[in-house]
Amino acid sequence: MPNSLEKPVASSSSVAPDERRVYPRYSLSADAEIVESKSRTKMSARVSDLSRSGCYVEMMSPFPQGSQLKMRIMKSKTPFLAQAAVAYATEGMGMGVRFKELEPEQIPILEKWLSELSGASVPDDESSEESLETLAETSRNESSYVLNEVIIALMRKGILTDGEGKAMLHKLAH
Repeated sequence: MPNSLEKPVASSSSVAPDERRVYPRYSLSADAEIVESKSRTKMSARVSDLSRSGCYVEMMSPFPQGSQLKMRIMKSKTPFLAQAAVAYATEGMGMGVRFKELEPEQIPILEKWLSELSGASVPDDESSEESLETLAETSRNESSYVLNEVIIALMRKGILTDGEGKAMLHKLAH
């Protein structure tokens, strides 16, 4: 995928030794629909970050490492489709996913999103038809997303036990 944004992340002493990411990750809050290729199990999830080579998907019951997936990520009413593989999974939290194959028409969508998320370009103006109700719903979704992120961060740091965190995430989802 040729583009000026394809610069690898500079390594530094603050990067963990097992850190293998080549491309920068950008925070993203988007809905995803994921189908595991072998079992054809379909799940809905939330994408919390995106890079040129993959994304992080938040879900209580992630697919096992190595699972082959078909993904549909929705951002601003635009779908992005990809075949992917689970790079790692953490039960009750989510999974890191590596894109495997992208159709040529999907590449410009990913490039546009990454450009917007990096601040290199300004997102297109939202449709003027968007109502206040839609904006209010988006605000509620963003608040839920932020709370979800805080709970996951507290679990990762060991401040909340897995049981406590899962209970809170369950309440937040319902």
